[in-house]
Amino acid sequence: MSARFSLSFLLFLQCFFYSFGEFRVNKIYINRLNVFDTASGDWFFAAKLANSLHFLTKEYVIKDELLFEEGEWTDIDALIETEKNLRSLNLFSKVEISVDSLEPLVYDVYILTKDRWTTNPSLLFGTGGESYRIGFRLEELNFLGTATTITPEILYRSENDTRMQVRFKLFQRRLFRSNFSINYDFFINRFRTLHNIEFYRPFFSRNSENAYGIQVVNNFGNDLFFLGSNGYKKMGFYEKGGKIWYSQSWSKGDRLFITGLLDVRKVIRGSSEFARAFDNSGRLFVAFSSISEKFIKTSRLNTFLTEDITVGGWGSAILGKTFRIDSTGTDAFYLAGVGEKSYLTDDSNLYLFGRLAGGSAFARSIGFNTYQEFWGLMFYRFSENFLFASQIKQQTVWNWRGIRQLLLDDKHYLRGYTLNQLNGDNRLAANFEFRYFPDIRFWIFYFSGVIFYDGGTVWNQKQEIFKARWHNSVGLGVRIHNDKTSGKLGIVRIDVAFNFDKKKFAGIIITSDQLFSIFKNHQFELPMILGEEYEYE
Repeated sequence: MSARFSLSFLLFLQCFFYSFGEFRVNKIYINRLNVFDTASGDWFFAAKLANSLHFLTKEYVIKDELLFEEGEWTDIDALIETEKNLRSLNLFSKVEISVDSLEPLVYDVYILTKDRWTTNPSLLFGTGGESYRIGFRLEELNFLGTATTITPEILYRSENDTRMQVRFKLFQRRLFRSNFSINYDFFINRFRTLHNIEFYRPFFSRNSENAYGIQVVNNFGNDLFFLGSNGYKKMGFYEKGGKIWYSQSWSKGDRLFITGLLDVRKVIRGSSEFARAFDNSGRLFVAFSSISEKFIKTSRLNTFLTEDITVGGWGSAILGKTFRIDSTGTDAFYLAGVGEKSYLTDDSNLYLFGRLAGGSAFARSIGFNTYQEFWGLMFYRFSENFLFASQIKQQTVWNWRGIRQLLLDDKHYLRGYTLNQLNGDNRLAANFEFRYFPDIRFWIFYFSGVIFYDGGTVWNQKQEIFKARWHNSVGLGVRIHNDKTSGKLGIVRIDVAFNFDKKKFAGIIITSDQLFSIFKNHQFELPMILGEEYEYE
């Protein structure tokens, strides 16, 4: 007699009774459900019409992600990772894998997927930080059912009198069903024009032995250096170049990586006062890294939909050399390290995450362009519907030779504050939220509420942190969750914040997505120079 088991039940058996080892896959059955189906509570009078306007995900898209084959031996870990990978495509509102025993160590595998609505025409409207934006975006995450993302966007922004801007994105995880991905990003407004194209083979699974890729960039225009209430200064630039990389992986309990990367870019600035650290410097890196992963399914943390928390850690030691492309470049050795660790209790009620990273260049025994950061995340779930979440982010540089800008405003950690008014070389910010996920549903929409506190400061490297001013805001918010789509468009965020500096409520903030995710998944990272980010909007 056969017996059908879900992966959750098999994990329960493995934890408490016996180790569920390898088994042979007899047959694989794939059941693809459309966005709306009669067995779900979301069926409505026009559901059949809506389904007819949606391209059901092609069966080969699902098959390409399977980490097991008919007639081959596999284990429960491969099934769990396959289920996680399918969810990470952001194409499905439901993914379930189960097995049916035929005889000892022989199982049929059943895969059920239910499509999300992936064609998202959106009227973009947002307020906050004494600015507004309005425009249109057509986000297609599953073009013709092929798992291809195409996103054109037109947006008018009042911020910095930016006015009209256009963005276009193209991404395909498996180009022509191969093991190669392509990602193209084009952006233009009256300040900047950006082109970025990547062609690469990623680590598709924990059993992938290698990954490699190439990236080409061609960017030009003006970056902005903000002068507080005095507006901004335009900094002309032209940047072209790219990078190539290769990484080899081994699995010995934890996964181990050795990665090599070469990055060469030519940069022309409008003035020497706008120079940044490592301009016109080639970078050659070797990184030794490891990752530990355990996947836990959960929900009602950032959204009502199922999310995968990766519990474990990531660590990387980076050895590098920068070399001059022209006389303005930097010739130095570079050392950096990154370490992060997460913890989740067995009942999934307490989560802790910490990341510590630092790097520095060295020439003639002198250290410079030194950077250090800490990132902490935590949540505690009081009940299925109510939790507390927090985030702390700290970034500091020493002897940094070049212009640098980190922001603290309505977009960057501090709700209720005017955009681009607070900036510096260094930043310390904290966010605390009580999130409430009630069992309230209207058709395909769920609702959640938030009480929050935001605080932070920015300061320049020549200034003592104890002399930097701390800024605060508190407020309330509502989230509208759409269970038929995912990503940023799956959440509408509405917040009202009280600005303690001005002693008054700021305008209503309307935007997408949560301000911060309350967990971070550990993942493979390419080696890089730490601290080079420059926030210009």
